[in-house]
Amino acid sequence: MVDYNYNYQHTKVKWQEFETDTGKIHRVVAVKAYTDSKGILPNGIKLTLQIQQDNRNYPEGKEHMNMAMNVFSATVLTGSHQSDLKKGDYCQLEGFRDDISTFYDGKYYVRFDNVKKIQPQQNGVTGNAPTGKETTR
Repeated sequence: MVDYNYNYQHTKVKWQEFETDTGKIHRVVAVKAYTDSKGILPNGIKLTLQIQQDNRNYPEGKEHMNMAMNVFSATVLTGSHQSDLKKGDYCQLEGFRDDISTFYDGKYYVRFDNVKKIQPQQNGVTGNAPTGKETTR
């Protein structure tokens, strides 16, 4: 669960603000097939993702918790249960679906059209920081 999630809700999820504050690159914790129980949405994959950074501006001296290492779920509606993503990979979500995403009972239900696998940098200086070398699904 993401701490301070009230900063990003207003009936709809404020995805642009969330993405700015947490970076665009997240680490994959789990990948599962997704099928809409009502049969309305296309098949896809449900990702559990770990936030890698917290870019929020905090007031000087105000106590806060860093959102890095918090997890959230995202559903990517690709029409297929297949994915080349696995635990430990880095990815970037694309095509936020505001029309079918929501925030309810302290949880995000965010849906996307696509996800890109990102190759991490291997120079040792920044560890697992992404370089931007992307692989499109």
